[in-house]
Amino acid sequence: AFVGINIGTDISNPPSPADMVSLLRSHHITHVRLFDSDPHILRALSGTGIEVAITVKNEELVGIGEIPSRAADWINRNVVPHLPSTNITAVCVGTEVLTSAPHVAPVLVPAMANLHRALVSSDLNFLVKVSTPHSMDVVPAPFPPSSAAFNATWNATMFRILQFLRNTESYFMLNAYPYYEYVKSGGVFPLDYALLLSGELPSEKRIVDPNTLLSYDNMFDALVDATYYSMAAMNFS
Repeated sequence: AFVGINIGTDISNPPSPADMVSLLRSHHITHVRLFDSDPHILRALSGTGIEVAITVKNEELVGIGEIPSRAADWINRNVVPHLPSTNITAVCVGTEVLTSAPHVAPVLVPAMANLHRALVSSDLNFLVKVSTPHSMDVVPAPFPPSSAAFNATWNATMFRILQFLRNTESYFMLNAYPYYEYVKSGGVFPLDYALLLSGELPSEKRIVDPNTLLSYDNMFDALVDATYYSMAAMNFS
């Protein structure tokens, strides 16, 4: 297991890239996701060995999805100059596109494919994977996990995403926030369950999937399992 951290630059008074990296190293952070592809931060991460995922912003997707040369240009500007000294391992294509920017969803998979082809052309596809981070809202009813399924509205797009990830041996990326699910549940689940503290609860108060009889100590594990079951419902492992 490892601890990773998200870094965004759309904030006031950010620390310098050098200070950011010093902080990461002092806390033994080994994985970072940038919400953009800030070249100053990428240069500061050079030589650290920290695994870095960079992000294509939602507003960039239409051009990259419709025009392959724009995807190649993006890779040539944001990936090629930094490898191998900066350990870029993934390109996140958009952020929660299906739920936060549905108007660009039709170009999401083409954008992923164009970026992957650009990596292949640069012989970098085995070093850098392409995926897209989803909101947990793509699984509208995550409990019980064994009954979970993706929102049917996105079935065609989700099938194409999963097919792409399988074909390119990439990752399924999910922003799973247990506390948000706790709030949405309206008190059905105990707070300790969302805060990963329910291991201290007696066994009779732990959360059990009635279909599988699996007992869950925390909501995070249940959300991950709900996503696995949702993939299985579309015949993907």
